[in-house]
Amino acid sequence: MIAPLLNSVERGVDAGQRRRLSRVAEIADRTLSSRSEGELIANVLAGPEPAAEVLRSAVELAAVPFWRRRALGVAGLVAEHGVPAERAVRLAALWELAERWYPDDRPSVTSPRDALLLLDGIRCARRERIVVLMLDSRHRPIATEVVAVGTLNASRFTPRDVFGPALVAGAAAVLVAHNHPSGDPAPSRADRQVTAVLRQAGGLVGVPVVDHIVVARHGHFSFRESEGWVDGEPSPVASNAADVRRGDAAVAPGDNVRRKRPRR
Repeated sequence: MIAPLLNSVERGVDAGQRRRLSRVAEIADRTLSSRSEGELIANVLAGPEPAAEVLRSAVELAAVPFWRRRALGVAGLVAEHGVPAERAVRLAALWELAERWYPDDRPSVTSPRDALLLLDGIRCARRERIVVLMLDSRHRPIATEVVAVGTLNASRFTPRDVFGPALVAGAAAVLVAHNHPSGDPAPSRADRQVTAVLRQAGGLVGVPVVDHIVVARHGHFSFRESEGWVDGEPSPVASNAADVRRGDAAVAPGDNVRRKRPRR
């Protein structure tokens, strides 16, 4: 007596669920094309009826340029945007499919101006920051990482700090930039020394340094433009080549430095 009754109830529930899902599907078919990108991302993350906090996060993600979203990956979605790991995998997989289906729209970094558009956030930083812009074989951005933070007027880092993240990311080239909190973009003697060291190290590991840009409130300085670097030409031999080999070239005074090691 009880089993047939339970089966009848289950059939009724199943039928009700099917009708509800059918209505949701019909509405989705009519409205998907008119939904915003943020709403579509929310649907990917949480289904047809996402919670308000999911929608807010999705709207923020929709404002991130597509090339930057790809550079974020699962780890970036979790760490920088608070997306739960399971949903981050789902969204990263969707973006991977989109990249396979459609042409890559990441801009190539072919001039200091292109790089400055991506690095403008360090221009007015109160502490000196060394940033590595990692590039693919077409000089399109893969990722951007702050590899060291120094005092107001001095920083210190090693080739390992620069090329470690680049090798982990599979970069074909790197662009290095740092800011001068003083507001004057003129390179110091230490800036020139470290540029030679990094170019030499890049040649050794097969990841060339395409430019080193000093960014400041009152302008910028590009070593590539100033010194007339040519792609493919041998890097100059650094005066402290022994330091390059062991990856311990200290380039400026100041022990108040926090280094960031590459993600593993």
